[in-house]
Amino acid sequence: MIDTHAHLDFPEFDQDREEVISRAFDNGVKAIINVGVDLERSRKSIEIAEAHENIFATIGFHPHEAGEKNRIPNEGEFQVLADMAKNEKVKAIGEIGLDYFYYKNSEQVKLQKELFFRQMEIVKESKLPVVIHCRDAWEDLYKTISDNKYSCVNFQLHCYSGEKKDTEKFLKMENVRFSFSGNITYPKPAERANKLAEAVQMVPLDKIMLDSDAPFLAPQEFRGKRNEPAYVRHIAEKIAEIKQISGEEVERITDENAGEFFEI
Repeated sequence: MIDTHAHLDFPEFDQDREEVISRAFDNGVKAIINVGVDLERSRKSIEIAEAHENIFATIGFHPHEAGEKNRIPNEGEFQVLADMAKNEKVKAIGEIGLDYFYYKNSEQVKLQKELFFRQMEIVKESKLPVVIHCRDAWEDLYKTISDNKYSCVNFQLHCYSGEKKDTEKFLKMENVRFSFSGNITYPKPAERANKLAEAVQMVPLDKIMLDSDAPFLAPQEFRGKRNEPAYVRHIAEKIAEIKQISGEEVERITDENAGEFFEI
């Protein structure tokens, strides 16, 4: 299995990071993509990746940077990010995107979009794929990334939770892939569980990747506890259950998808 989205650099892992990493690889995880959310965490992500053969990094400014801090990084900070993108262990720009769940007033939306577009300039220069964070902004996200100028950019919709109408639109885009996280294992609330199951069913397996989002969104068996990459197996098993196929097939194809997308 390949976990395409973890935050091993977060302080939740400061006491036992190496043990968590060893546990993941001992439990069938073949590779981990560690995802940056700001300059400090992106640096740490690269450090962790450079210390482990089968861990890779992404770098970027999460939309919280604009929404929570009400600021756009300065040109110097963007240049640092662009320089980081040249590191051979960096496999994508992200997670970047739009979050209207937490930050939805007009100024916050404006700043998030500005931050997104500015980072897409780095994507153009680096030719790396993009890991997208999106909450309650699927329509705006679709309008943005479906623009022809981004037709050569590959996008991963991390922790996908769009409505049926959103899924139908994104499925028409050849350059979009979907990743699912531990929340697909939650039985309640039922309405949300059904919506996520519908999305898993709609998306062909050759467009799906696994995504722990550790330390967040632990699968149902560990809900309320710290999540870690070793638990990504439970996501694969849930996808297999929903699609009525074997877990081995889910693992094989999602690994192929991740390997191709991140070039690992």
